Order: sequence, then C-alpha cells, then structure tokens
Amino acid sequence: MEEGKAPANDWQHFVGIDWSGAKGATHQGIQLAIAAPGRGAPVGIYPTDSTDWSREAVRDYLIDLVSSGIGSILVGIDFAFAHPFHDQDSYFPGQDMSPANAADLWQLVETVNKDNLHLYGGAMFTTEPWGDYYLAPPVYGKGAPFYQSRRRLAETACREAGRSPSPTFKAVGADNVATGSMAGMRLLHQLKKQLGAQVAMWPFDDLDAVTASRLTLVEIFPSYHFHRAGFDPANKAARDSGFMSDALGAYDSDGVSPDYAPRGRDADEADAMIAAAALRFFAPHAAYWQRVEHAKREGWIFGVPAKSG
Repeated sequence: MEEGKAPANDWQHFVGIDWSGAKGATHQGIQLAIAAPGRGAPVGIYPTDSTDWSREAVRDYLIDLVSSGIGSILVGIDFAFAHPFHDQDSYFPGQDMSPANAADLWQLVETVNKDNLHLYGGAMFTTEPWGDYYLAPPVYGKGAPFYQSRRRLAETACREAGRSPSPTFKAVGADNVATGSMAGMRLLHQLKKQLGAQVAMWPFDDLDAVTASRLTLVEIFPSYHFHRAGFDPANKAARDSGFMSDALGAYDSDGVSPDYAPRGRDADEADAMIAAAALRFFAPHAAYWQRVEHAKREGWIFGVPAKSG
C-alpha cells in the first residue's frame, strides 16, 4: 500500500458529476456541481447550449477547464473506472486478449464502441467475446455464460463501510452499473488521449502524476458520501433544503438556500453537490490517497477507507 502523503496540488476547484450511461444525446441524470476552496456550498453547473448535459459536453467542459488555466481541478465521477481483476488475475478470465491494465481496458471499450454516438458503450454487451461476461437485457439477444457477481476490492471495502455497489458487469435493473461504466471508460480514454499528462486518473496514476497534472479524476459513490455523513437520500429526501444542508455540513460545507430545488428526476444534482463537498473535505488528507494493492488495475472509490495489511 502506498501511504504517508497527499498530493501537493493546490486544488482550486472540486467538481462532482452524477453520471449516466443511457442511450441518447442528453440526459437529465447527468448533473454537475462545483465547489471552491473554503466552506461555500457547491453550486450547479449547467450546459450553455442545452437544457440537459450530454456526455460529450461534459468531456468538452473538462477539457476547457484545463485550457482555461484556472489551477488544479479535482473531479469525481459516479461510475466504476474498471472491472475486478484481483480475484481471477484478469478482467475477462479465460480470454487471451483480455486487457492487462486499465488504460488498455478503456481502449478496448472505445474500440468496440467506435460506431456508437454520444459515448454510448452498449456494444460491449453484444460483441464477442466480451458480451458473454455481461448480464445484459434480453433485447441484446445474448445470454451471459461467463457472467459472475464479482466485486472489486473497493466495492468490498465500501460494503463494509455501509454501502454496497453493484457488480460492474451488471447491465440490468435499477442498480445497473455496467452501462454507465462503459460510457465512462470511453470518457476516460478520450480525456487521456486529448490531454495526456495534463490529466491524471487516480489511483491508476500515482501521486507524482496527480501532482504534475492540472486535472485529476477519481471515482465517487454519492450514496456512500451521504451514508458516511449519517444521511439516507432515499425517497428523494435530498430534495429537502434542511436535509441537504445538514448533509453538506458533515463535510464542513455551508448549506443550501431555503429555495434549493435540485435538478434531475431523482434529485441527481444533490448527488453531484454532496460529491463536490466530499472531494473538498477528503482531498487534504493522506489517508484517502492510499493506493491499496490491485487498485492500479481495479480503481478505488475516493473517500472509502483503505485497509492496511
């Protein structure tokens, strides 16, 4: 385990992104919020040319942040950055062509989906041999002979901390994780291709790379951030200004105004806001930047405690 320090970045902005991998050009479920250093409550960020965000617009917004020269930016996005690896020493056990690392996994997802617009990643569910590993809806016309309910070490740690993410190969149901992750992996690949060393993806990149970058991306899980603060956002509770202010307060943040009205069918903007506040809270502390064994291949949920030993 790497431990003992936090990156030396002077973070100027903390951006939380609630993500969606659904088909289509724009999505109410994609919401962004930004926080500055200090205690100010995170505020929503909205697209300039549309009511709702597209995934391409999110990508371009992040690239523009880097180009603007506004300083170091820490961004948390709500999708799994990689698949399990530690349990079977492979993302896709039994496949000789299985990627050896996360960057190659992102490249694979991008290549398989090259004909899909809007960063959609669903071709992974229908393309041999990869589709056999995903539990996908019947509309894709495939079974899932190699699907297993595998968990990354980060997901096991998160479950032990009180919240259990779904398997990254699960592409069905309300707790579908795979669809968002496939779209997200395309985003990571394209950002790295465009920005090079100006962007770091932690924990795949080490702390030296984070310090040298202008934009650092980490995986988040807003449900965990609420839980850690002692709050349950179920049944749209996060639409209430008092509830949201108390939750933000647990991360040393000012609360929202009484007329607070989060965007999104499921108050998705609240997820982005709690994530931005949590990023700002966690970032100075070395404990949250520890890179456990296998995290360089599997990723880690930022803010979830890592066990030593």
